[in-house]
Amino acid sequence: MEKFAVKIRDNAHIYIHNTLQNTAWFLKEEIDNLIKEKGEAIGLKIMACLVMLAFAFEARINFLGFKAYGEKWEERRPYLDKVKRIARKLGVKLSHESRPYLTIKELKQFRDTMAHGKPAEIRGEKSVTITAEELERRNILKADWEKSLNQDFLHRCYDDAEELWKLLFDASGLEIIDTVTSGQSTIEIIESIEKPTGKAT
Repeated sequence: MEKFAVKIRDNAHIYIHNTLQNTAWFLKEEIDNLIKEKGEAIGLKIMACLVMLAFAFEARINFLGFKAYGEKWEERRPYLDKVKRIARKLGVKLSHESRPYLTIKELKQFRDTMAHGKPAEIRGEKSVTITAEELERRNILKADWEKSLNQDFLHRCYDDAEELWKLLFDASGLEIIDTVTSGQSTIEIIESIEKPTGKAT
């Protein structure tokens, strides 16, 4: 087989935040359709969508951080610290006690609960006054994080993540084309260094 000495030039920009955001959007649309059709396993899909949305938002923040700071951007810093840092850099004032930032904080807490998978054990005894309806609704096997598995919280997280992304992106001076995965590769053949030898007949 003939071999060549070549010069390869690569220039690629691979932005994972697009793929993560597309996945979150796809799951959200599936969930909305399942709710309309009274489908099954809606809570499980909401759980997956919230985790993917948290990943997507952090990846978007990392994208803006790399664009603003280059190699000095520390993508392993705490999630919310990165949000504050890039907001300061871009001159975007955030209220930490209201939406959309407060929702991102809640989404981060949900993501951490899923990521760390810490077990919960409940023991104790107490005397309370309770109605029959409250007794029926009582479920000690339902974790606190399961309260987040509803369409309202999902849409609030999705909408607020989009709003905060738009605020930061608009302040960055970047264009949409700057966020798109793209690249090119060229190969220049310098010379043939080994030619195939033919068999004698």
